Amino acid sequence: MKIRTSRKRISGTALISMSDVVFLLIIFLLLSSNFATQTGLPIKLPASTSSQNQAPQVLHVVFENENTIHFMKGVYSLDTLEDALREQFKSVDQVVRLSAQQETELQSVIRVMDLIRAAGFEKIFIATRLPEKNNAR
Repeated sequence: MKIRTSRKRISGTALISMSDVVFLLIIFLLLSSNFATQTGLPIKLPASTSSQNQAPQVLHVVFENENTIHFMKGVYSLDTLEDALREQFKSVDQVVRLSAQQETELQSVIRVMDLIRAAGFEKIFIATRLPEKNNAR
């Protein structure tokens, strides 16, 4: 008894075309999606008595002028600020936030940043605000 075998060629183009379309759709969706990071969620965290605060202490330096620099509830000048910063230095992981008026000269802000670096701090950021949206066109 002879078994019949058909020698029909099975077309793989339909399967290849479908996989190409799916692959292209995945690429399109990945490229067109918006990868926005959220700055914060309004959540209420659960309470714990054994939790520890892991966030580094942020030290605030507020620069008004060369003779009035607020730091740790004290007023310092450019000459005395570095010593006060050295007293508060504990680790390289500490963060210093520098605030200054919008009209303050850039050179003055850079001098204060140099004093902060000379005291041993490496993580310094300048406080800014988001610009107001202008609705008039």
